[in-house]
Amino acid sequence: MRSLFPVDEQPLLRLEYPDEESLGRKTKHPHGWSREITMLHEVGEILHPDQLALSPLYFEIGCGHGEFIERQAKQNPRGYYIGVENVPYYAVSAAKRVQRAGLSNVLILNQNANELLELVFPEESLDGIFILYPDPWPKRRHRKRRLIREATYPIYNRVLKPGGQINVWTDASKWVDLSYPYLEKLPGTLRKTEVSNQIDTPRTLFERKAASNHSAVYYIEYTKE
Repeated sequence: MRSLFPVDEQPLLRLEYPDEESLGRKTKHPHGWSREITMLHEVGEILHPDQLALSPLYFEIGCGHGEFIERQAKQNPRGYYIGVENVPYYAVSAAKRVQRAGLSNVLILNQNANELLELVFPEESLDGIFILYPDPWPKRRHRKRRLIREATYPIYNRVLKPGGQINVWTDASKWVDLSYPYLEKLPGTLRKTEVSNQIDTPRTLFERKAASNHSAVYYIEYTKE
């Protein structure tokens, strides 16, 4: 079954895309270029149905350069991880990181995570969902870009197995204000903890920034009943 994740030849790296410098210049900053970002493959492309049946299976939304998912996959070699990043530059960087590490249990995709969960993932297929330092998109005109909102929070619960978890780390109090109320509607156990002083080794670029700015960091955990 391990061959279902051909990580030594990350599919994303086999696709044709502009040279790295051009790709970075056009898509590195999601705020400045969000309307121009074009995914390198369509929702569901590359994924095989048998991969979605693997267990335990974890899903990271916005995996960035892949630091966190690399660490998780190394610590839990019996688990399978799918990292999704909608900014092509970051996704290619994460795929290269995973390939260099020689991990055989990670797949990196450049797609829209919510569409992927809604349209492709079967019911109760995931053991966990990780969301690290999501953009709060605080302006009203940007509310459709928020990960967890009225239209999306049921999707997360549908794809989780009983006992599966959503794990969120954020230093944006606005994200907590905007998203936490939707998580409270889910039929499971929810808890929120400030973990600012518990982060010894920052796991992502944004976590390093939060630590250097002495920002309050919150950990949110939802467990499906």
